[in-house]
Amino acid sequence: MAGEETVIPQAAQRMAEIGASAAAAGRALDAWQRTRIEQALTECANQAREKVLLEHMDGRSPTPAECLEEGKFGGKVRTRAKYFGEEMHKAALECAGLKLSALSPGGFSLEPRYRYNKQTGQRELITPEKEEALLEEGCYSELRGTIKPDVVIHSGNPRLPLAVYDFKCPCVNSSRASWCFYTKGPHQGRWQNAVYLEALGVEPEAILSWVGVTP
Repeated sequence: MAGEETVIPQAAQRMAEIGASAAAAGRALDAWQRTRIEQALTECANQAREKVLLEHMDGRSPTPAECLEEGKFGGKVRTRAKYFGEEMHKAALECAGLKLSALSPGGFSLEPRYRYNKQTGQRELITPEKEEALLEEGCYSELRGTIKPDVVIHSGNPRLPLAVYDFKCPCVNSSRASWCFYTKGPHQGRWQNAVYLEALGVEPEAILSWVGVTP
């Protein structure tokens, strides 16, 4: 009825999700699609690193000591590594939105937030509007334990991922991407990629500048 939420019995909802997941599996990315998407995301990672280093380091890569230096970067007191990582991440996502709009219109989401229930196996998508409202109301606990991958490729429904990617933006040059290790909270003692795999049912891939896709 208008003004009331429709409540779907848990078993029925789970069966619907299983059916939808099976349908999505039949629309899995083929090798050609995946290659084009991953090439585009790698280009975005490269461009983002070039842009930030050109603006702040005259194009050169900072030394480990420079990365650890703390100061007022971007109006906040933090390390250069933290600031550069945020700026590269922002630039990479902006680039990804443009490229994927051409390669996979309607078939991707940038930074979607999910809540996953281990007991029921259900995956919930939290809309940007709901996330913003929760933050404005100070209901931070409502987002506790949720995940927010950088790029999710799908066939029109973000709740049924076909591929998952995260940009990794280290300050120093690196040939290896590092996934986060949770030291507190609901995922304490686990690696970020393992949590993504469990919640989204897809092996996540890291995108590293000048390297591309890494496990």
